[in-house]
Amino acid sequence: MTTATPPRVWLAAAPCPAPADRPVVRDQMGRRWQPENNADSYRTADGRHHADWLELHTLFDLVEVPR
Repeated sequence: MTTATPPRVWLAAAPCPAPADRPVVRDQMGRRWQPENNADSYRTADGRHHADWLELHTLFDLVEVPR
């Protein structure tokens, strides 16, 4: 039997390295951010917002979205 691991959380703070696995995350405003293909940036599911990890982590509290 396997145990489900809780989602990771990143609170808005000073810059930190991006997670190597580039997870899909949700911010405190409910927007879902997913990594863009072949880029170091993220975009919202509707494609209206773009940001890199540094910007996301310093502006928003983030929670990993289970796949």
